[in-house]
Formats: sequence, structure tokens, C-alpha cells
Amino acid sequence: MSVIEETIEAILESNGQLKLSNQPQVPPGPVRVTIRAAGAIQPRRGLANVIREIAAEQRARGFPGRSPADMDAEADACLTEDAERDRELDAARRGTSPGGP
Repeated sequence: MSVIEETIEAILESNGQLKLSNQPQVPPGPVRVTIRAAGAIQPRRGLANVIREIAAEQRARGFPGRSPADMDAEADACLTEDAERDRELDAARRGTSPGGP
């Protein structure tokens, strides 16, 4: 028994060719092809949009996020820590202790 009708998922490429997800089971010969979009194409979300969505979801769950002052304080603490580490490394390269000559 041969199949006379079959639905196959496919991708319509920009050059007009169809890329079928599997080999059709209909017998060779003339066929009629109907193309129907499988779903609405959603615009691609950018990184900024994803970050805004995450922030909105967190606020909805009661997580207020950090204030600019909190973020600035953390950045300053990291810079201070990095500067201290740099001083220690420089002192080690010179063969002296960080607090001494």
C-alpha cells in the first residue's frame, strides 16, 4: 500500500529551496506542494532585552536588585583589592616586604 498524501516538516531556505526533515514516503512522480508557515516568526531578542526581562521577573518576585551606590561600592572595593595585590606582587618581584623598604 503506497502513501498518497504526507505532511513533512521542512525549512524554506532563502534561495527558495525546501530542506525536508525526512524522506517522503509518496511514490515518485508529479506531486502538489502547499507551503504553509509553521508558526509566527518571533524577532530575535537582543542581550539588552533579555537583561530587561530578567530584571522585570526578579522585581516581580520581590528581588529589588542592587542600587547604583551598592555597585559603585563593590567596584571600588575590587579596585582597592587589585591595587593591594599589585603592590604585593611588585614587592615580591623586588624581593622586599610590602610594608618595608
